[in-house]
Amino acid sequence: MHKFSLKNLSSLEKVMPALSLPLAEYNGASCLRGERFSYQIAMIANGEDVGPAVRADISVCSDLDVKVYDVVSVPVSMPAFANEYDNAFITRESAVIPDLLTVNDGTVAVSAYFYKALWLTVDVGKNAAPGEHKITVSFEKDGEVLGESVFGLNVIGAELPKQKLIFTQWFHCDCIASYYGLEPLSEEHWSYIERFVKTAAESGVNMLLTPIFTPPLDTKIGAERPTVQLIDVTYKDGVYGFDFTKLTRWLAVCRRNGIEYIEISHLFSQWGAMCTPKIVVYENGGEVKKFGWHTDSLSEEYKDFLSQLLPRLTEYLSENWDKDKVYFHISDEPSRDHIERYGEIQEFIKPLIDGFHHMDAISDYEIYEKGFIETPVPTIRTIDSFIGRGIENLWAYYCCGEGKYNLSNRFIAMPSSRNRIIGAQLYKYDIKGFLQWGYNFYYSQLSTRLVNPYVINDADSGFPAGDAFSVYPGADGPEPSLRLFVFGDALQDMRAMQLLESLCGRAAVTELIDSEGEIDFRTYPRSAEYILNLRERINKMIAENI
Repeated sequence: MHKFSLKNLSSLEKVMPALSLPLAEYNGASCLRGERFSYQIAMIANGEDVGPAVRADISVCSDLDVKVYDVVSVPVSMPAFANEYDNAFITRESAVIPDLLTVNDGTVAVSAYFYKALWLTVDVGKNAAPGEHKITVSFEKDGEVLGESVFGLNVIGAELPKQKLIFTQWFHCDCIASYYGLEPLSEEHWSYIERFVKTAAESGVNMLLTPIFTPPLDTKIGAERPTVQLIDVTYKDGVYGFDFTKLTRWLAVCRRNGIEYIEISHLFSQWGAMCTPKIVVYENGGEVKKFGWHTDSLSEEYKDFLSQLLPRLTEYLSENWDKDKVYFHISDEPSRDHIERYGEIQEFIKPLIDGFHHMDAISDYEIYEKGFIETPVPTIRTIDSFIGRGIENLWAYYCCGEGKYNLSNRFIAMPSSRNRIIGAQLYKYDIKGFLQWGYNFYYSQLSTRLVNPYVINDADSGFPAGDAFSVYPGADGPEPSLRLFVFGDALQDMRAMQLLESLCGRAAVTELIDSEGEIDFRTYPRSAEYILNLRERINKMIAENI
């Protein structure tokens, strides 16, 4: 009898640090070429003679590229807003929940007092041999095998197609500078920026929020976030000058890491567009904060600035990027109370960005109905009012408000199936793009102070745990959360569905999705088994029809 009890689990389980493990065993699956497949090994030591813990060496035997992570549980103080709970949470109480993934050092300490887990990612190459591949993981100490896990992965002889969905998860450069104590846009800051971009791109992010000026997002009125400004501005005798050197460097980082779409940060303040972003200008021999909370968004001074900036910026972008893959923002989350001002701003801005896309996150259909937004990005909480109206470029987003109605989200206290179901939902409703605001937001709500995200994962009690970020700031760069990888799996599900559609037609795919009842954004089978079985059926049909 081995000294370790091992159980293979799917990536949709969260192994709580407890003595029991009532989770379904998962010893085999299929995937496509070019896919990143994940599963877990849960473990506990047997017998009283093992002591508090046994540290064992890990060896992995496979012809596939396997990477091993430790699954680390984190403290969750606020699982969700008290008035926005539903019954699809792991817990409604403060708890310690698995989330952080750290690169394993080749060993693991296994306790007899609670289960822990390893997370394995298998990068299946585009030329991987079709058929069954075994992944054998052994745990040894002083030459003795303490436990062994065997997993079978069947590689389908078809390649996962390129991602069509445009996906942005807002990238906060200032948080990187603040957390690591770096001068914004210094050489070391640029180095960290690139590492964070690389990890984002590897998990499906293909659009990057681009801070031409410090983004006016989640900032307390009258306060400011650290200056991160990719366009240097000068002013003399009524004429503005613009230097795009830093923006050029940013675009190079994007190209190197496979970012296809550029999302220009908002030209006006959040929640109503009442003011302007903080914009630093070199004037009269020094830098001044020429625009910000003190500047009305409709002031002639700011209109003059934009009238000089935007023709130069759009010309530059036309020469340095595919203009069809550049999106501008006016203001984040305007409501119907802001329609008049938003419309007046849009009327002014529209000719200045002619030929470029415009998108904004909204909740009210009335704003889109008035023709103020080319690309509407409604929250999935209100997307029903947009679906079925013939909108060809419909996007979707979620943030802190999707903690009820069983809506998909990736709060730490949610089961991973609630995270991954979004892939099937986005496919079924032919959603073109998806936005989530927090890739790496490490401030408190309204950006009043820096927090330690390894301990505080709710923006200092501002948002449900996990809403603000999906990567942790490791010593040398980002460390993934399991939520990051699970959402990446959802995007891969969507790509597999699109491949099957090309082989068998859209109706065949939606029939599979609705096999246990018609799903929408609020109604769907709430189990890991549904998603795992759906993906296996999709893979089987692909194999039968290639």
